[in-house]
Amino acid sequence: MAFRTVGAAQLPSEVWVHVFGYLSTTDKLNIRSCCKYFKKMVDHWSLWKGNTVVLKKLCAYTSQFWTTLRRRKISSVVVQKASLKEWKQLALSLPWLTTIAVENCFDVKAFEILKQFHNLKRLAIRRCRCGQGLSDAIVPLQQVTHFSVCEMHCAPRSDIVSAVSKLSHLTSLLYHEGNHPIPRQIFHLMLNRLPHLKHLSLKMGTQHGSLPDDYFNIYKTNGFPDDPQVGQPGLTSLELLDYMDPTLPEEALKCLPSLQSLAVDYRDRDVDPSRCHLKTWLRELPQLAVLNIAKGHPVSAYAHSIPNTVTSLTLQRVMVEQKDMKALGKQASGLLYLHFDPCSYNSSSSIGEIPKLFPQLMTLKMRHYNVSEKEFLSLQQLKHLEQLEILDAHSPSPHLLQLIHKLQVLTNHRTQIIHSLGPRDPTTCYCTHY
Repeated sequence: MAFRTVGAAQLPSEVWVHVFGYLSTTDKLNIRSCCKYFKKMVDHWSLWKGNTVVLKKLCAYTSQFWTTLRRRKISSVVVQKASLKEWKQLALSLPWLTTIAVENCFDVKAFEILKQFHNLKRLAIRRCRCGQGLSDAIVPLQQVTHFSVCEMHCAPRSDIVSAVSKLSHLTSLLYHEGNHPIPRQIFHLMLNRLPHLKHLSLKMGTQHGSLPDDYFNIYKTNGFPDDPQVGQPGLTSLELLDYMDPTLPEEALKCLPSLQSLAVDYRDRDVDPSRCHLKTWLRELPQLAVLNIAKGHPVSAYAHSIPNTVTSLTLQRVMVEQKDMKALGKQASGLLYLHFDPCSYNSSSSIGEIPKLFPQLMTLKMRHYNVSEKEFLSLQQLKHLEQLEILDAHSPSPHLLQLIHKLQVLTNHRTQIIHSLGPRDPTTCYCTHY
């Protein structure tokens, strides 16, 4: 070990830091245990940018643990069930945190500690159980720009909506709370106080009948024209989770022409194309660039309505046929990103057609199951393909590894081929599938 350490020290530390930057978190932790020299190098702050630490039992962590996190300049944490004393310890140890996800918090007083994190920009509250008082605790957090709330048991909806409304600088809101959509009037009052909001994610829940046509049109219901806190949000990104037609009417998105990204995660598959409102929504979105669809109607119900401005398309657990793929190719031939994961498809009429239909693709996500060698190797025709992710090959067989090698040779190794999913961001909401 001493010999290896002396040899390692002959190289500049900047070189080692650069090399370690290519390692996974697990590999970096293994290297860190080799010797004190590598331990110091691996803890360099530049190697931990964007890293999130999950804190499960704060009282068990030593002073050395907190020193290590400070050395790495950790700015994102998930806090699971911490006491008030532990929250104070966190604020004392890492006061510069910019992202905090709170889980299983049962005392609203814990949220009052958040005001000590003056750099906090992203806050997620999920699976918490607390009563009234959340709104007052949130008031000091005016610097927060990204807020997520999910499964807030026992907290009154009025208190949650009031808390959200106090964060007037929000640019992103994930409201995944309750079993029913927010009533129109309350929803409008909340949005009116979020003039900077760009991304909105809603869990629709069960709804008997349709919401009003102007559900997203707050211009008609601005009851406080003299209130300086009131604004008119120009949403560019909308996500609807647990959705089923006809919860929103066909004209629902007509007042959102600025949308550049739309994601709809349907509750179930629906084989009745006559109830598909998505085809009408898409015709009203001239700037749409990103479209993500999960479950719901067959692709045939809306394929011809997809704007030619779409460059990123995700299709998950949907019914798609060969004619639908051809329609998609005509409507969105300029696709750069395709996540293709239907519930069933004929590989010879879909994967093999992708290079012809979407010649500009730079990123492709797909399953290998039932795809022949000929179809798989035909992906070499995608001259701009930079990354191929195989969704069902976490433990690739020797045959698949051989196919991957063949494809890499045919593409002169210009395409990065991934066959294992990367770690999920622990700060993201569990409801979000994209």
